[in-house]
Amino acid sequence: MSTSNRSFTQFIRLAAFGTLAFFAVTFVTAPVVASAAVYAYVDTAGEVKTVTATDWMTAIATAPYIAIHSGVMLLATAADYVVVGDKVMIGK
Repeated sequence: MSTSNRSFTQFIRLAAFGTLAFFAVTFVTAPVVASAAVYAYVDTAGEVKTVTATDWMTAIATAPYIAIHSGVMLLATAADYVVVGDKVMIGK
């Protein structure tokens, strides 16, 4: 086999592997992205912020600087988003 044929064969194998890897990653991550939702929470400064997660437990666990007594609220409709950015009094 000549050098040019070997290079071409290696290129085809690499392209096939890259395509397969791309579709494998897409197939695995698509359900996670498709089921993600946006949740609102109160941070330690008293501001209502958002976090994207697959469920409410993950939202609480991954929300940065979440206040100790804050929960999360699913933002399901456009009307729910009006609370984002509001300031909340945090009891001491």
